[in-house]
Amino acid sequence: MRRKVIGGVKTLRRKFRIAELVNYGTEQKPSYTVSVEIGIHVGESPDSMHRIFVETGLISRDTVPFEVVNFRGSVSGDAPFYAAEILYEGALIEYSVHPRHAGGIRELRYEPVVTPEDMRLIHPAEFHRHGIEVLSWELHNYRPHLMLFISSKKYEHFDLSVRREEEGTSINMKIGESDLRRKTAPCRWLLQRISVFDIDVEEELMKLLCDE
Repeated sequence: MRRKVIGGVKTLRRKFRIAELVNYGTEQKPSYTVSVEIGIHVGESPDSMHRIFVETGLISRDTVPFEVVNFRGSVSGDAPFYAAEILYEGALIEYSVHPRHAGGIRELRYEPVVTPEDMRLIHPAEFHRHGIEVLSWELHNYRPHLMLFISSKKYEHFDLSVRREEEGTSINMKIGESDLRRKTAPCRWLLQRISVFDIDVEEELMKLLCDE
C-alpha cells in the first residue's frame, strides 16, 4: 500500500490541470511526456513557505546550485534558478541566482551567478539563519538527461512561484517530465519535496491522469 503523505499546511483553494499528456512512442513501447499545472492557496506567508521548503530539501544546493552544473533554469536558458524579493538588514533587495553558460558541446555546463554580488556567499537555504525575510520567491529547473553514446530526449522541468496576496499566499507550479514508460505523475522526487499540504498532491494528479 502506498503511504499517504499528508502535511500540516492547510490548503484554502487548489486547482490541478494537465497541460500536456502525449505518447511519443508506441503502444508496445510508450514514451509519455506529462506536464501538469498546480495552483494552491494557503494561509501561510511566502517566508513561512520558504522555511518549510528549505526543511523538505526543495530549496537546497541541489535545486539552487552554487557550483557548475549540467542543468539550467529553463529550455531557453533565460530563467533564473532562483529569484526572490527579500528584506535584509532593513533593505529591500532583489536577489537572484542565474545560470551562465560555462562551455561544453554535447553536455552543456552552467555556472550560477548570484546577484547582488556582495551576497554571493549566502545561499537561499541559509536566509533565515541570516535574519533574511523572503517576501516572494520563485524556483526554476530544466534538467536534460544525457546518456553516454545514446541520444536521449528525456528531461525534467519545474517552475514554482510563491506570491503574497490580499488573503494568504498563492503557490503556482508547472511540473513536467518526458520519456515516461506509463501515465504517471512527473518528477516524483520533486512531488515528495512539496508534500507539505493537507492533501496528497501526487494522488490528485494520478486521478486526473487516470481520467484521460
